[in-house]
Formats: sequence, structure tokens, C-alpha cells
Amino acid sequence: MSRVVACIVLLAVAGAAIGADDYQPLPLNQVPKAVRDAVMKRFPEAKPQEAHQGTDENKKPFVDVHILVKNQKVWVTCEVDGAIRTVDREITLAEVPKAVAAAVQKRYPKAAVRLVNEITEGGSPTYDIALTFNKKNVVATFSSAGEFLEEVDDEP
Repeated sequence: MSRVVACIVLLAVAGAAIGADDYQPLPLNQVPKAVRDAVMKRFPEAKPQEAHQGTDENKKPFVDVHILVKNQKVWVTCEVDGAIRTVDREITLAEVPKAVAAAVQKRYPKAAVRLVNEITEGGSPTYDIALTFNKKNVVATFSSAGEFLEEVDDEP
């Protein structure tokens, strides 16, 4: 999955209905201190890569920070006061709960997994699995218990 598609998936999960003009790059040195502090407190070994800012469907501003933690890609969406809304970690299929791996195998036998994201927003994480199944690229979302939640097309 391209980084653009991963970003779109993150935004959809974060519940952000954003116009193209609203979601803008934000230089790392302009990320609000409360956001920097919250991200570094949660991920002390983080290496910030880039940031963006925007407003959600309720016109509430937020900041997305892309970090690397031991070479793992992580996107953190924060309120401007530093409250963390969403953490989206790029992981491997081997790292998902067994129930999720079993559900993926059952629903998409012989599919090629392209990317796995663990998305935590409030409670239990969900898992976005980008895969190629029957020559079609899709992103399937599962609960941490392995329940299938949705599938969307993932065309480049």
C-alpha cells in the first residue's frame, strides 16, 4: 500500500472528513509543544519524520505526526492540546492477534497481504489488512477479536 493510501486509511479511521485544502503539511519545528510532548512521552524512542494539520468534520483542529520507532512506522493523530486521538502502527501479520490472523485466512484464503496497520482509537485496536485477493486490491478491517468489520477497494 502506498503511503498516500495509508494516510487516507488513517484519516478515515480517525473520522476526519477533510477537504484537500484543509489537510496541510506542517513543519516539524511548528508542531505545537503539547503535541510534541505527548508523542514523545508515549513513544520515547520516536524519531519524528513529518507532520500535517487539518480540521475534522466538526471543525476541530488536529495534528498528525508520522514517527519511526525502531524502524516501525507510526502515525499519531492528536488534538492541538496534545490529547492523542489515534495511534496507527504499521505491523506484520505475525503481530496481529491469532483470532485476526485466522479470520483473514478464512475470509481471504491464499490472499497476498501487502500491509497491516493496527489502529487504536480509544479502546481496543482494529486491524486494517491491505491485501490482494482474486486479483483485486482491498483493505479489510477486523476487530481485535477477529470480527470482520468492513472492506474497501484499494486501487492505486
